[in-house]
Amino acid sequence: MHDLVRQLDESSRRSFLAYAAKATLGVTLLPPAFVSGAPGDPTAPGTGPMMKKKALCDSVIFLYMRGGMSQIDTFDPKTDDATKGSTRPVATKADGLQLSNLLPKLGEQANDLSVIRSMTTRTGAHSQASYVMHTGYRQRPGMTHPQLGSWSQHFLGKSHPVLPSSVVISSGNPGPGFLPPDHSPLPIGDPNKGIKDLLPDVDKTRMDKRVNLARQFSSAFEYYFPHEDVKAYSDFYKQTVKFLSGDAAEPFDISKEPGNIRNQYGNHSFGQGCLLARRLVEKGVRYVEVKSRRSWDSMHGGTGQLNALAHELDGTVSALMTDLRERGMLERTMIVITSEFGRTSKVKGNGGRDHHPNGFSCALAGGGIKGGQAIGATNEKGREPDPKFEPKDLHATIATAMGMNVEKRFHPKGGGRPSFVGGRGKPIMDLLT
Repeated sequence: MHDLVRQLDESSRRSFLAYAAKATLGVTLLPPAFVSGAPGDPTAPGTGPMMKKKALCDSVIFLYMRGGMSQIDTFDPKTDDATKGSTRPVATKADGLQLSNLLPKLGEQANDLSVIRSMTTRTGAHSQASYVMHTGYRQRPGMTHPQLGSWSQHFLGKSHPVLPSSVVISSGNPGPGFLPPDHSPLPIGDPNKGIKDLLPDVDKTRMDKRVNLARQFSSAFEYYFPHEDVKAYSDFYKQTVKFLSGDAAEPFDISKEPGNIRNQYGNHSFGQGCLLARRLVEKGVRYVEVKSRRSWDSMHGGTGQLNALAHELDGTVSALMTDLRERGMLERTMIVITSEFGRTSKVKGNGGRDHHPNGFSCALAGGGIKGGQAIGATNEKGREPDPKFEPKDLHATIATAMGMNVEKRFHPKGGGRPSFVGGRGKPIMDLLT
């Protein structure tokens, strides 16, 4: 983004930054009169009788294992010699629930963990399957659907008067889709840097001059175009500058955490991203996604790669659960662990596994979740999932726990087909408390 901004002239640069703040940061700081769903807005969707449902959790940490996590090496281990590879099922603290021997720490906390073992999706292509897992919808030409954090802001309102309602750590996702730009998640590239990369690389004096010049242009534009949307954008820009330079940035600074806590999460991007997620939900951010920096695509890799990835997952998520529990937050914070699809039962000659959309696993823990169980199953070859659950059903389950009405229709402005949260799936009620 910095390279793109440097290519613009000064006035274009300011315009671009103002637009980018609105369109991509998702730091919705507009006054209630200008923000649909903001606290204090009597017309907010979340205040309607159709949307007020009992919430089982206050926040969600969505852990996305990009590349296709192998369910057989994690949450659905097998005993068949031709299938299990180098892993084996082991007992956990939860009676009857087995996990892979590569997840011993999560096994110790299995009473707070539930696994869906019969997930299925219709595509084995990474980008398309990732889109479905993030939105509940299949991709359509000319249409982009919202991610869950954006849906929650639309239906439930802002979760905090200053902080964004949703944040995405380590890469992007589909964003707000057809919802307003201010429903965008705030993107954080490097959890160790927080929002520092969003700030211009200039000193305060020069930054103040730029802001003042931008305000002059904004004032002139508002004078000639006295429309509430214009004023909203102008106010948003001013408040965004204040946010990026004020105390509101403190939750994004994981250097404030004690060294022993940072070490428990793991000294890698995924671990530090999960630590940042805990800091954010602790301060009132409703929805945080953390994407694994390392890919789980094991088509071309072998046992060593899978072991390292599983070890990283095990240590980090168990640390996150422990930290939330000790802070009294686990009961109101849902953790979701998922991937775009799973991996085949057949182990290739190089030790890897191919794409497998028809039968994979995801795991949930914490707020609103009945722990210590497995929902659904595959056979000993990791096939024939029963009953079949799709990403839209996972979305409906999460949305229901957050207090959203998944049967509520949404009609995009300007027409278009009505949509539902996450594709109108059916909540998996056996998972919920």
